[in-house]
Amino acid sequence: MLENLFLNLYFLSVLAIGYNSFKKIKNSSYFFIANKEANVFQVTGSLLATILGSSAVLGSVSFAYNSGWAGIWLLICGAMGLGALLPLLKKFEKFKGYNLPELLGTFYGEEVRILSSLIISIAWIGIVAAQIMGAAQIIGIFTAISYFNAVIISGVIFIIYTILGGQFSIIKTDCIQLLFILLGIVVCFLFISNIDTNYTAPNVFNEKFGYTDLFVLVLTYSSTFFVGPDIYSRIFCAKDSFVAKKSIIISIIILIPLAFMLAKIGVYAAGTFPNLSSGESPLLHVAANKLPKFVSLLLYFGLLSAVISSADTSLLTASSVFTEIFTKNLKNIKSIKFTRVFIAIFGTFSILVALKLKFILNSLLLALSVYSGALIIPCFAGILGYRFNKFYVLSAIIVGGITALLGKTYGGNYSNYILIFAFFINTLILITGRKKIPS
Repeated sequence: MLENLFLNLYFLSVLAIGYNSFKKIKNSSYFFIANKEANVFQVTGSLLATILGSSAVLGSVSFAYNSGWAGIWLLICGAMGLGALLPLLKKFEKFKGYNLPELLGTFYGEEVRILSSLIISIAWIGIVAAQIMGAAQIIGIFTAISYFNAVIISGVIFIIYTILGGQFSIIKTDCIQLLFILLGIVVCFLFISNIDTNYTAPNVFNEKFGYTDLFVLVLTYSSTFFVGPDIYSRIFCAKDSFVAKKSIIISIIILIPLAFMLAKIGVYAAGTFPNLSSGESPLLHVAANKLPKFVSLLLYFGLLSAVISSADTSLLTASSVFTEIFTKNLKNIKSIKFTRVFIAIFGTFSILVALKLKFILNSLLLALSVYSGALIIPCFAGILGYRFNKFYVLSAIIVGGITALLGKTYGGNYSNYILIFAFFINTLILITGRKKIPS
């Protein structure tokens, strides 16, 4: 079968790139931040490729399928979060660490660094699982491979690739993968626009998505872009703040029209296939039933590229920050060995989660809710120069994270309000333990 041949060649190419990078890694700087040599093209490509994983692309289309043009908000909120990050870039110039927990450690001490590492590494299992689910759905729709086997195959490929090349291979190949992603989305959009000429003005708020929903999406999704471990891992690879700033601006400019394109596809899918089950992907259903063979294959491999780009970044993030719990920093060769072991462990757990949940957006939003409820406010306040008693920081992280988790898991109709309350209680605890006015 031709599709199986293309898939095998694609995965073999990915592994070959990882092996080639493996031979070039000289020290921990290469493995964790690509030796901080990335230019605008590389940082932009890696930022966008990381953002446009299965959770964003498939999730945006599914969002629009269920909520109409409100589906545009997922990537718009991502662009808003990146925009909020721009004024903070100068504050990172003197930071010599590799990731977000190290940054938090410089603000509040060793205990906060360890706790934040633990929360991020556990929450990010859900992020990686979302990418594995996306890969499995993509593989399953254009081959005869079952969902179970597709999860195993894609998960193992992600694990091996990340173990081999680390950040060095990720930052180098994300630009190529981004081209596949953009080409697949744009060609699909143009084809859909050609056959669906009934245009109605986008209604971005409706009975299924209101202003409160947008506020919660900003809190739990936008916030992870201006204070997020995956995004910061891209920024820390940049040569300087000018490269980082230019890369973010270009990324925002590209994300906004993509938000419209993906929402358009979702709205079209809702009108064409109104009775899809909750486990079916509208985008993949459109590709299988409405696109010409060549266009659908292009979209499939674009989506696979999106999945790999996000999965390897998230898997490396989870594993490297967990390594720091044991090694205290990543600036030694021993940290690479530890991280590779944890990549295998966290990758395996992500495979198990992917087999259990099977709902991409649910996995993504659960993980991001816990992370944002726990760490967004302490990190943002630290960057601005505020300092708090360590006990209160630890308390705010724990209470905020648990409240967000309970709200997302058991909140039902009140989940949005509980998530908002998680941010409120997190902030209140911090204010109680404030030590000084920012300089």
